[in-house]
Formats: sequence, structure tokens, C-alpha cells
Amino acid sequence: MKRLIALMLCIMAVATFAAEDIKIVKVNDANFEKEVLQSKKPVILDITSTSCPPCLIMIPTLIGIAKNYPDIKIATVGIDEPGIDKIKASLPIQAFPTFFMVRNGKIVNQLVGAVKEEELLAALQYTPSKKPAAKPKKVKNAKRNMVCKTPGQFNGLKNLVTISFVFGDYEIENVDIVTDVFVPPELNDRRDQMMEHVRASGKGEVEPTMTGFRIHIDNNCRFMKAMDMKRTSTYGEMRAGLELQGFTCQ
Repeated sequence: MKRLIALMLCIMAVATFAAEDIKIVKVNDANFEKEVLQSKKPVILDITSTSCPPCLIMIPTLIGIAKNYPDIKIATVGIDEPGIDKIKASLPIQAFPTFFMVRNGKIVNQLVGAVKEEELLAALQYTPSKKPAAKPKKVKNAKRNMVCKTPGQFNGLKNLVTISFVFGDYEIENVDIVTDVFVPPELNDRRDQMMEHVRASGKGEVEPTMTGFRIHIDNNCRFMKAMDMKRTSTYGEMRAGLELQGFTCQ
């Protein structure tokens, strides 16, 4: 009986997750031409990195556009992933996140850094094809937590990114991002310099660890507040968006 109940709960969880699945296309060299250059819809092409806090903070905004504007395609390229050499060689990528606005196979605009939804739509020169539907009533959700992790790179060094969420009744109540950067022994004499560089950027607190250093961005830090993160994404949407970027969530 216990096994049957556990199986039923598992099926319900999968069904809920599928219902909240999002339409964001993962792009690499193999499908770039088809999904971006030949797209009949205007495209917001997101160049992202798992080691970039502003990139992670932008996920709810991209989810919102993908969900609310079906005549726009959201495509994403993970700069840390293999199979994107042609993309990197053909696009002027200098910082993360970078958003390329593509219409009829041509780049019409470009934005760098965390930006608001209205800025993305304006840069895309987007006019809704029809009047937006009335906003659905908020549905109260059960409070729950989620922790997602992925290995990545930070300025050429290996790292582990952990992003934690607390989901409240109607919105994301808390976001916490920890990046553990691993400094090899041959570069240990430069560790303090690396840490000072991060401190100077204002992107969270920095402290030394046994294997390198840790960058911590909490819900109330100046950097997080400046990003103006959209907080209305659901648990299922955030999980889908992060797993699309290579995170493992639980």
C-alpha cells in the first residue's frame, strides 16, 4: 500500500512538472541555423553561463516571456557547453548574459547584462499580434524549497554553483546563490587578488575556503536587489529553466 501511494505521488509530481514545462529552445552549432536564423518568429537569443549570477537571475524573466508571448521564440546558448564553437566565432560575445534580438535571420539589436522584460521586448521591436489575454488569477501554492547545483567554470577555474529557492504562496520569497571556486595549487598565490577583484565588482560576499574561495549572493544583498529579479515563476517553471541550463535540482 505504501509503495502504491508513493507511486501515485510520483506520477502526480511528474504531471504537475509537465504542465508547467516551458518553451525555451537549447541551441548549439547543429541547430543554430534552423532554430535561430530560419525561425519564422522573432528570436531572443540568450548567451548564458551557469557561473554568471545575472544569467541565473534572468531565468524567471525569460520563462515569463516564453509563457506569455507564444509568438516570440526564446533560445539559449550555454557558453560552458560543448558544440558551440561556430556560434562563439560568429557572434560578438564579450559578457554574460548577452541577448541578441533576431528577426528574419538578422540581428536587429543587442543587450548586455540583467534587464527587464519590457527592455527585451522593446529591443526586439516587438508588437503583440493580438491583445494580451487577461491575467489569470493567482493560485496559492504550497510552500516548498528547491536546491539546484551544477559544475562550471569561473574565469577558467572549475567551480560548483548552488542556487537555492524558497517558494512562498504566490512568489519566490528567497534566492541564495553560492559559487565555490576551486583554485589549483599553482595559482594559490593569486587567490587573494582574485577575491579582491570579485569584492570590487560588488557581486556578493567573498571568503576563502580550503580549496579556493566562495562567492555568496543572498536575497538582501545590493547586487541581488539591483537585478530586480522577477519573482512570479512557479517551482515547476524554475526547475525546468534551471535544468535546461544544466543544473540538477532536488
